Amino acid sequence: MFAIIRAMKIAIAQINPRVGDIDGNFELIEAFARRAQEAGADLAVFPELALTGYPPLDLLEKKNFIDANLKALKQLASLRLKTALAVGYVDRNPAKKGKPLHNAIALIDGGKVTARRFKSLLPTYDIFDEARYFEPASDNRPVRFRGETLGLTVCEDIWAGTSLLPSRLLYRNNPAKSLLDGKASVIINISASPFYRGKGALRRRILSALARRMRAHIVYANQAGANDELIFDGNSFALAPSGRVTAAAAGFAQDLVLVDTAAPAPARPARQPDVTAEICEALTLGIRDYFSKQGFSKALLGLSGGIDSAVVAALAARALGPANVTGVLMPSEYTARRSVDEALDLAGRLGINSKIIPIKNIYRAFLKELNAGGGKDITLAMQNLQARSRGSLLMALSNAGGALNLVTGNKSEIAVGYCTLYGDTAGALAPIADLFKTEVYRLAAYLNKDAEIIPRAIIKRPPTAELKPGQRDQDDLPPYKTLDEILRLYLEENRTPAEIAARGFKPALVAGILRRLEINEYKRKQLPIALKVTEKSFGYGRKMPIVKALDFLR
Repeated sequence: MFAIIRAMKIAIAQINPRVGDIDGNFELIEAFARRAQEAGADLAVFPELALTGYPPLDLLEKKNFIDANLKALKQLASLRLKTALAVGYVDRNPAKKGKPLHNAIALIDGGKVTARRFKSLLPTYDIFDEARYFEPASDNRPVRFRGETLGLTVCEDIWAGTSLLPSRLLYRNNPAKSLLDGKASVIINISASPFYRGKGALRRRILSALARRMRAHIVYANQAGANDELIFDGNSFALAPSGRVTAAAAGFAQDLVLVDTAAPAPARPARQPDVTAEICEALTLGIRDYFSKQGFSKALLGLSGGIDSAVVAALAARALGPANVTGVLMPSEYTARRSVDEALDLAGRLGINSKIIPIKNIYRAFLKELNAGGGKDITLAMQNLQARSRGSLLMALSNAGGALNLVTGNKSEIAVGYCTLYGDTAGALAPIADLFKTEVYRLAAYLNKDAEIIPRAIIKRPPTAELKPGQRDQDDLPPYKTLDEILRLYLEENRTPAEIAARGFKPALVAGILRRLEINEYKRKQLPIALKVTEKSFGYGRKMPIVKALDFLR
C-alpha cells in the first residue's frame, strides 16, 4: 500500500541562475516564489545551489562569496511568503574537521529557516569535483512539514543504490534508505544535473524505480540554462508512488509547474526524445547563455563553405538572432569559387551578415619574410600559415567590434589533431567540438527539416580544408564513419585497441588513430571550451597528461 498523504501543492521552480550573481539569483528566486504563491503552492522547490549558481568552483574559496549567499538566504526568509521554499545554497561546516563547507538545502517557512540538510554523496567523476570543497553529511533525517514527512535531498543523494547505475556502486552509503526508514512520504530533490544525450531518460528510469521502491512522491527540480561548457536541460518532473510522471517542466528553458500530490497520476505516454533535436536545443542554449551571461550579443565566425561552419552559423543565428552574427569569408588562392558562392548562399538563407577578406597577400607576406614557398610542395607549415592568417583576422575583428569568435571544429578533427593551433582553433567558444563529424551531418539534416537553410551543395560536398590544390579530408583521414566509430568506442566506451579491432577494424588503423589522438593532447589543452553534449567530452571532464608514454595503447 502507498502512503496516504494530504493534498499538497508543490511548485517546481526551474530557473536559470548565473554563477556568482547572488543578487540576481535572489531576485530570480523571489520572482518565481511569488508566482508559486499566486498559484496557491504550499511549497516551491528550487535547484541545487540556486543562490550561487552551479558550478561555483573556486568562488567557494572566497569568504565574502559565502557570506553573501548566507545573507541572501536570510533575505529569502524575511520575505515571509505564504509559500514555503526549498532552496539550494552553500552553508558553512561548523565542525573543526573536514572541508569548510556543505552543499545544502534549506526549508524556509514562516519567515525562518526551519530545516537544513546537507548533501551526502559528492561526485568526483567526469566534470565534477565537489569533494574538493564540501564536507559530506553523515546522515539525512526526514522533516515534518505541514502535516507531511519530507525527505530533503540534493542531486546525487538519490542516485545511489539503484540497479540502473553501473554495477560498481560509487558510494558506500545510500541516503535514500534513511529516508525510507524514516517513512518520508514526499522526497524533494534539488539538482544541477548537466545534459548529455540520453541523460533525461536515464533520470526518469532511476527515479521512477526509486518512487516505487520507497512508495513515495518524488519532486525533482533541475536547473535550466548553461554555465561555461555545461548545459542544464531542466526537464524537471514529479512522480507518484507508482512511478508515473504527474508533472513535467519544459526542456532547455525556465519553467514553473504545479504538482498536486493528492491528484491521481495521469496516464502520460512515455516521451521518446529526438536525440538530434535535443542536441540542437542544447547547443542553441549553450551559445545564448555563454554570450548573454557575459554581456555579449554579437558573434562572428569564419565561413568556409563547409559543413562545420555552416552548422555553427545556423546555431548562432538561432541563439543570437541573424542580425547579430557575421560570417567572414577568407579565401586563399586555393579556395574554389564554389566555396565562396556556397558560403554566401548560406549567409543569405540564414539572414546573417557576411564579409569577404582575401588572405592571399597576407599569406604571401608571411612566406616572403620566412623565405619560404619557393618550391612546388605546399608544406604543412605553409598550410598552417593560411589557417593562422585567418585566425588572426578573426581575432582582430573580434577585438575591433566586440563580437566573440566561434570556433567551428568538430570532435573528430579535434581528437586526431586535424586542426591548427592559433588558426582555426582561435576563439571564445567551440559549439560543435563535442560532436563527431557524422553527428554534424545529422544536425545539419535536422536544421533543414522545415526549410533548406543549409544548402544541399554544402552537405553533399566532400569535406576539404582547401589549404592546397585538390585537398580532401579523406586524403589524411579514414572515412569519417570509420574514424568516428573507432573514436567513440575508445572515448565513450573505454575500449582497448584489441577490443576495437575485434569489431572489424584493421589493427594498424586503430593503432594509428589512437596514437594520433593521444599525441595531440597538447592541442586540446589550448582549445576554447567546448559545449558538452556527450557523456565523455574533451575539456576538464577528460583529464589526460600531455607528457606520457603510449605503452597503454599496445
